[in-house]
Amino acid sequence: MRAIKDHLFLLIIILVSFIIGSATLTRGHEWGDDFASYIMQAQSILKGNTDEFIERNTFTIFQSSFQIGPIAYPWGYPLILTPALLIKGVHPLALKIPGLFFFAGFLICLYWLTKSRLTRAENLLLVSIFAFNPILTKFLDQILSDISFLFFITLGLVLISNFKPNAPPWKHFVLGAVLFYAFFVRTTGLILFASYLAYQALGFIRHSEARKTILRNSAAITLSFVLLWLVTFRIFPNGQGAYFKQLQGLTPVIFRENISIYFYLFRDFFGTGPVWTCIYYVLTVLFLIGISTRFNQDQLIAIFFMLYFVAMLFWPEHQGIRFIFSILPLFIYFVFQGIRFIIQKTPKTYQRAGEIAFHSFWILVIGFFLFISATRAYNNLKAERKINGPFDPYSSDVYNFIRAETPPDSVIVFFKPRAMRLFTDRDTIMSIDCEHMESLGDYAVISKKAENSQIPPDEIDQCNFQLKNVFENQRFIVYELPK
Repeated sequence: MRAIKDHLFLLIIILVSFIIGSATLTRGHEWGDDFASYIMQAQSILKGNTDEFIERNTFTIFQSSFQIGPIAYPWGYPLILTPALLIKGVHPLALKIPGLFFFAGFLICLYWLTKSRLTRAENLLLVSIFAFNPILTKFLDQILSDISFLFFITLGLVLISNFKPNAPPWKHFVLGAVLFYAFFVRTTGLILFASYLAYQALGFIRHSEARKTILRNSAAITLSFVLLWLVTFRIFPNGQGAYFKQLQGLTPVIFRENISIYFYLFRDFFGTGPVWTCIYYVLTVLFLIGISTRFNQDQLIAIFFMLYFVAMLFWPEHQGIRFIFSILPLFIYFVFQGIRFIIQKTPKTYQRAGEIAFHSFWILVIGFFLFISATRAYNNLKAERKINGPFDPYSSDVYNFIRAETPPDSVIVFFKPRAMRLFTDRDTIMSIDCEHMESLGDYAVISKKAENSQIPPDEIDQCNFQLKNVFENQRFIVYELPK
């Protein structure tokens, strides 16, 4: 009866989160064109021209003033987008729906991951922290792979944690497939597979009587992972090698900066400002207590957290808090364990008061999160799911002009080149200097706002060549470049 009640509470939490997330979705998208690359990859899957996508995106990536991403992202998330794309086309609301379901799936997986590690109340509190967090509910409005990646990472941790030594062969394949798909969605998913192998290696060292079983299971799961990788490698072209070129940008200075940047990213999950910073310092101490006292019981979770965090320190590009979504639940989990450890070490007469304070603090945090997320959702509905960014009318006018008034083989210069190519089917590059723009481009689309990754609108007249204004609206100017 108690289990049914807990599951009912979980269902209510997930349902409320789903409603808030649905109400947060807009009919537009933030500027930034990673989403455009994912959509174009999904289109190429449906059209069967993935090699053409690689060829055209190679031009965009390497002919721009600097590298703006890999030639191709892993194909797992574009594959997830294909049903919505097939049914509705490039429709932002439809393409965001998969993220809602993956987020609900993540919450269920988080519940099962910590079900045997926390009390019932603590488990529901932990799930609620993530179900209503304003950063996560707002992020559901993005057509990006991070939420689906969060789901597969958490699902993988659940399956590894509950894997039985005498499991039937099909469970070996399922676990291998989940480990693979985390990698197939984001390259850093390989860290989950590495964590599994490290976890198995520790078991091999510590449990000599079970070594044969550990080797057999590890080999079967690894074989499943490798076979799936070989199959997808044959089907989909590889464009992720460009990631390694981006790694060349790592310097000792950037590495030291990364330590500070990623340390404070965990704080941003709660909020900014001196109050949240002070609270975060306390939570960090509790996290360290939790991970040190629970390492033997939670080896897999601790190993994954440490390997993933260290890997992020070596990545030269910063993409904000979304890069640590997959370890944020583990951070809060170990904070919970740190609090529990302290409560258990206090005299029994104070333990009940400690538990009340523990639960009360997180209930207040959850209430704060819920208020912000619900208010944002309400305002979004009141604004009729406003259209913004690359989907707004001013942008659409530019796309229509480019499609109708420029030759199909034209090269467009734009500060978000993949978005321009998605909406116009014109090869596009990004340029921040006049000579580069003139030598490769046929038309330049300049945002009237002083956006990054373009020549500022008040400086473009300083280019030493004739610019012909062929289109203008409130947001953009389109120039024909001399040839």
